[in-house]
This record gives sequence, C-alpha cells and structure tokens, in this order.
Amino acid sequence: MSIDIETYRLKAQEAIEYVFVKEYHNSLGIPMPIVKMLLPDDANYSTGQYYITIDKTWQIHLNFGKLPISYHEFQNEVKVLTRHEIEHYMCCPFDVITHFRMLKRIRDVYYKHFSHLGINIEYACGAISNQAADIIVDTKNYYRHSKETLKSEIDWIKIGANISACPRHCKLMFLTKEAIWKEDLGINETDPEFLKIVHQLADSFTKNGIEDKSSFLDKVEEYAEIFFKLYVEDQKNPQQSSQQGSQQQSGQQGSQQQSGQQGSQQQSGQQGPQQQSGQQGSQQQSGQQGSQQQSGQQGSQQQSGQQGSQQQSGQWGVGRPKDGDEHGNAFVFADPDKVKEAIEVLVEETSVEEFIDLLAIAGIIGMSDKQKGVLWFNVQSANIIPIVEFSNTGNKSSYTYPSVWRIGDPIEELDLMLTYMTSPRLIPGMTTKKWEYVSNDDNGTESKQMDLLLVVDTSGSMGSAMKESANMHQAVLASYGILSYFESTKSKVAFIGFSDKIDAYVDWSDKYDDVRERLLTNGHGGTKFPISRIKSTLDVRSRDLVTVLITDGDLGNINESVSYFRDYLNDDNKLYIFLLGGSKSLHSYEPLKNIGAKIYNANNANEFCDMVLTDME
Repeated sequence: MSIDIETYRLKAQEAIEYVFVKEYHNSLGIPMPIVKMLLPDDANYSTGQYYITIDKTWQIHLNFGKLPISYHEFQNEVKVLTRHEIEHYMCCPFDVITHFRMLKRIRDVYYKHFSHLGINIEYACGAISNQAADIIVDTKNYYRHSKETLKSEIDWIKIGANISACPRHCKLMFLTKEAIWKEDLGINETDPEFLKIVHQLADSFTKNGIEDKSSFLDKVEEYAEIFFKLYVEDQKNPQQSSQQGSQQQSGQQGSQQQSGQQGSQQQSGQQGPQQQSGQQGSQQQSGQQGSQQQSGQQGSQQQSGQQGSQQQSGQWGVGRPKDGDEHGNAFVFADPDKVKEAIEVLVEETSVEEFIDLLAIAGIIGMSDKQKGVLWFNVQSANIIPIVEFSNTGNKSSYTYPSVWRIGDPIEELDLMLTYMTSPRLIPGMTTKKWEYVSNDDNGTESKQMDLLLVVDTSGSMGSAMKESANMHQAVLASYGILSYFESTKSKVAFIGFSDKIDAYVDWSDKYDDVRERLLTNGHGGTKFPISRIKSTLDVRSRDLVTVLITDGDLGNINESVSYFRDYLNDDNKLYIFLLGGSKSLHSYEPLKNIGAKIYNANNANEFCDMVLTDME
C-alpha cells in the first residue's frame, strides 16, 4: 500500500498550526517549525521516531514507522510532539542559563559521589537533564491534554523505549511520570523498594507545583542522585537490569535493524543533514540542538539510547526521552544572543575548569578548550584595569577620571558604556561609573595613547592558569583586564612570557587575541628576568610606552634592570610591576620604585584593579 506522504505532511503542518494558533494564540515569539516527512526508504528514516532540527527556523522530522495510520491519530501525535518541544522552551529548561545550571548540578553530583564510575559524563549529564525536564513538560501537557499525552507516552514506551528490556535506572523517568499521573503506562514494575523511591521522587517533582521554576535545579539534582545510585546497583546486579544488552538491541532496535533503514542511516542518517543544518552552529553553541538530530530521537537510540550509549560509554544506558541530541540535551529554542548572555552568566558562576567541562557537556563543539578558556577569562576580567596616564599640557583647565556613580547623582552623569566596560553587572552605587571632572587652573592634563609591553612570569612557581588558587590564574585575569583597556585605546601590544627562558613572544601588533591565548599556560622552570628581550622589544618603539610586569618573585638581575629602566622612565615612559601572592620579594623592587616604577603587591587581580583605580582617584 502506497503512502500519500504529501497529505501526511500537510496534516502535520495543520496540527502544528493548530497548537501555535489555537492553544498558544501565536504568543510564543518563535517561528512555526517546518515539517519534513521521511519515507521508509529514506536514508534518514527511523522506524517510529522523530527528531528536531533547529537553526534560524526549526524543523520537525517525522519518521513514523506505523504509517499509514488515521490522519486524526497522526495529527494528535504531531500535536503532542509540538507541545513537548514548545514546553521545553516555555517551561523547562525555559532558558539557556537554566539549561546550563541543570547540567552543572548533575555534573556536581557525579564528581562529588560517583566519579569512580568512569562513565561518559558529557553524555550522562545531557541525558539525565533531558529526562528530568521531560517529566516536567510532559506532566504539564498531561494536565492540559491528558488523553493525547497518555496515548503518545504509552506508544512511545512500547515502540521507542522498549521499557521491558531496561534496567531500573532506565525506567526511572517513565515510572516517575506514571506515579505523578496515576496512570498505568504498561511498565509492570513490581520491585517495592524501587517503587517507593519512585513515589518519593514523584512527590518531590510535584511539591509546589510541577512548573515551579525555582525548584527545577533541586529537582534535577535529586533525580541525578537517584539515577546514579540505581545505575551503580544495576551494574552490581545485571540480572536485575533485565539483561539490557542483547534485549536492548533486539528491543527497540530489533525491527529497525531488521528493516535495514537503519544501518548506514545510523551513521549517516540523522547525522548527515542535521550536522549540515546548523544545529551545530549557534545552537550547537547553546547545546540545545546540534546533533540532537543525529542521535536524539532517532538513531541515537541505537547509538545512545538504552542500549547504544552503554556500548559507547561503558555499559551505560538511559531511558530515552522523545528528543535530545547525542549528549542527551533537551531542545531549548534560543538565538545566539541569548546563548551568549547565558554563557557570560555561566562564567560568573563557575571556575574555568567547570566552564570548559560544561560547554562540552552542553554540546558546544566548535571551540577548543583553549578558546573556551579565553572566553572565560575575557568575561571574568570584565573589570578593566585602566592604566591611564596624564600628560601636562599647560593649556587645559580640567581633566577627567572614572569614579563611582551613586544613587542621587544626576542621571546624565551616568556613563553606561564605561559601566559595562568595567563590570558585567549593573549595580547602582557599586559598579555604575561616571567621569569625574577636576579643575586645574595652573596646568591642564589630558590622557594620551600609549603602547603596551606585557611581561608575565610563566615559571613553575606561578602554577597553572586553569587553577583558581594559582598565581598564574590571577596573573591571567589581571593581564586580560589590562589588555582590554589598551585594546580599547587602539594601542599596539607586545608580549613576553618568561621562565628561565623565553616561553612566549608576540611582537608589536594589534593582535590582542594572540596574546590572550598565549597567556593560558602552565608554569614551569626557574625564573630569569628577560631584560635583554625587554630592551630589544622596547628599543624599536619611540616614546609613550607602558611596560607591565606580573610576577611572584624577585628579578635576580636587578642592577641591570635599574640601569635600563632609569633611561626608559626618563623618556616619560611608564613601568608597572604587579607582584603576586603577597610576595616576600617586595623589598627587592625598591630600587625600581626609587626611579619611578609603580609597584603593586596583592593576592589577586581584583585587588590590583582596586589599587590602580585608587591611584587614579
């Protein structure tokens, strides 16, 4: 019997439009998805499943192996799918930062209690987060559309999830829905201890209402705790895990694998177009999308589902939701600007190591770890260290310097650009900035553009840039703040990283990102102040130079340094030394201080910033 695929496509579009227009009253602020129907002989076809791709628009790929079914039944299923994805956007995770925070909670649970398991945490976090979110969104939809939601869930359990072949940790999501809905989903679980755990979890999810956004993070954390504990027990007792191995493969996979639609399509299938389709572009950035197509609803169940993933990441399975990517992530419809905002917030809430991990967990694959590190330090160092120098002109009556704008000050004095340059958050009276005008009848002053030579100690005592407790970490934060200031003035920059040799060198240029990337290093070796390289670098420039040295120890060759910097400073150039870690070497810098160098001794970059701003005021 031939299938009128075009009619099914039109029926799907009608169903989607019904949900958007009649149920949500066109209030979502997102475009209606494009429907793509796949025939059973299509390379991307997957029996009885569907997946979502998202770019500037989003597509629902419908691969219903049970076609032909009645148009009415088909349309109801499409409505359920559409509501499901919309509620990820409207309810849980709701926004990108909540998505990131849910992943972080799961990661924290894993590393606190279960890191010995050695599972693929990048996949596990996304999968578990998606499961917890699906309990919430499917329950919300069940309350509003119980009949359609229930039928779809039961069909999915039979066709897509193959619950009978799953270990307990894979059944957790479905049994929790069953307990909340007080419906029989056909799972037939009889273990009283397991069911007790499930009902306690169901109570937690419904406490204060299923849609209570303030409790999403606590819910996903509790879900993750239980999931990992069940996983551990299932590994100890393979019999209890329902021999998921071969059954799994024959279960949800059986007919699909037999059908032959799957073989190559699994590897190329969803993976092909969807990678091309840009799910990986911006939304790969956000982790909402990407290969969700590639794995998600479709192939992944072979590759990841209850069965597959356990092969790829070490006999580890999950109860597969209807959607998700290769990392298990739920769909969050977000534009690149919202993703960027969420990433900036995430930086404020994480260490650099956590941040790099979480972006990988979220499916952001277009950046190297070093690029992610640069991003983290860029945001964290948003407190620019403004090394501003004033020159006497004799013909100015006033000059300016930045100060705090406080509530009660004239609103026209608030400089929002300066505020956002110096802090990522606008806190009235604390981070808000204005320009202070100072009268000077005798001499005027004006700021002038100066070029920067940044010299950073990269010896072993500095430690790793990725370790928050290390001096190198604070040196990078301070360096990024200084670089941001000089970049804003369109100055040239040069960079020397030194230990007992020259570890990194960037000659005079405007390539600030090259310097930022070179700064992300692990300290090694001894310390020898590179005065010869400093001389050769500075001597090719004329005047108006600023040299900033960041180190945690003494110079060793102080006499040679003093001899050179005396002439350098006499030419109206500037030398700043940032001495880290409360170093006992402060006294060794007195000769340089005596000839005009500015010396700052602090434990971290924020203290340096405060000191410089205090000097300016």
